[in-house]
Amino acid sequence: MSDIVEINNLVKSYEKGHIKALNGIDLSIKEGEFVSIIGPSGSGKSTLLNMLGALDLPDSGSIKVAGYDLTSSKKLNEFRSQKIGFVFQLHNLIPNLSVVENIEIPMFTSNLSNKEMRLKALSLLGDVGLKDKAFQLPSKLSGGERQRVAIARALANDPSIILADEPTGSLDSKTSAKILDLLINLHNNHNVTLIIVTHDTHIAKLADRIVKVLDGKLVDGV
Repeated sequence: MSDIVEINNLVKSYEKGHIKALNGIDLSIKEGEFVSIIGPSGSGKSTLLNMLGALDLPDSGSIKVAGYDLTSSKKLNEFRSQKIGFVFQLHNLIPNLSVVENIEIPMFTSNLSNKEMRLKALSLLGDVGLKDKAFQLPSKLSGGERQRVAIARALANDPSIILADEPTGSLDSKTSAKILDLLINLHNNHNVTLIIVTHDTHIAKLADRIVKVLDGKLVDGV
């Protein structure tokens, strides 16, 4: 399989260069691979995930994801909407929209009709076991249900990569296990590259490969 992520000598600093979040990262990830990124708080793992999703740009080095050169591309919005599905610890659902309307949001940039968007959103809700909750507001759902909605939303544009930042961090152990099973099944069934940032070694060991970040450098798993 070809590399879907190619990173070379990636550097990112904050506080006018006083804090080096990433300090010369080299990393490649294969298409369809499941990779976990681990490390203590402040190690740079979430910064690395933000770089992969073009939510932040590096100071130097190169990063290419799904054919896009993220250090020079002027089409980063297109890249995010077409290639990346985000799942965060806090689900970031819009509270005054129904569950199905939240899932439709990423499809607004597609060529689908309103009817096609609705049918696809309902199908995705079926995939995560929440079709019966389609017209409820997020406030009526449990934490685990809201995270399942966020996963369905992440799949709305058939992304090449799912980036998950501590996706079970705010959930109890039983619900966390269900969310992980769901992500792994979706990864397997859709052949989506799955990259999870976690501090939980149990979660990390479920991946094909573990990448460890410490003080802005990769120390294991390259």
